[in-house]
Amino acid sequence: MLNIIMVNAWNYLGRGQDYVDRLKSGVTRNLTVPHTFHILTEADVPDGTVGYWCKMAMFQPGRFKGRCLFFDLDTVIVGSLDDIAAYKGDFAQLSDLYYPERGASGVLAWDADKAAPIWTIWERAGRPQFHQYGDGGWIDSILPDCDRLQNLYPDQIVSFKAHCKNGVPEGARVVAFHGQPRPHQMYDLMQHWRT
Repeated sequence: MLNIIMVNAWNYLGRGQDYVDRLKSGVTRNLTVPHTFHILTEADVPDGTVGYWCKMAMFQPGRFKGRCLFFDLDTVIVGSLDDIAAYKGDFAQLSDLYYPERGASGVLAWDADKAAPIWTIWERAGRPQFHQYGDGGWIDSILPDCDRLQNLYPDQIVSFKAHCKNGVPEGARVVAFHGQPRPHQMYDLMQHWRT
């Protein structure tokens, strides 16, 4: 059973449940493999952890078993996820959508047993909440040779800002938002962002 994971700590953008519901709906419509949803909240993260650093809790040893697939809440699913869900490697993250040599964490796929070093090294380091390139940079520093999702699944994961100026590209399955605008502000994508 594939674990589909989201993090909604402290009510994302003041409308966290709405984002969770819409992302769950998009995944359900576009994923044929058996899966179960896990929504991590502030109750699941170490005290004092804020922002995207809350994602570190996903890698706590023993939290999940088997295959895991994570989406940031500001992600819109626009096509079949079956290819991405079939990933069988140890760990894959995005390449940063503007600086592809850097890692990014908006979509992640992994084997739960292989990702434990992300948590254990973060824990040993005192749970830092700073890295020059954010949490994706932290992950990249621990797993520098991990797979990159855009290399494995070309054109299936796109950036709203970088790739959707003339609409969603043909073949895209996942539209990643990063910064402004947010999915709920984009009426042309509302057909995909519904319950």
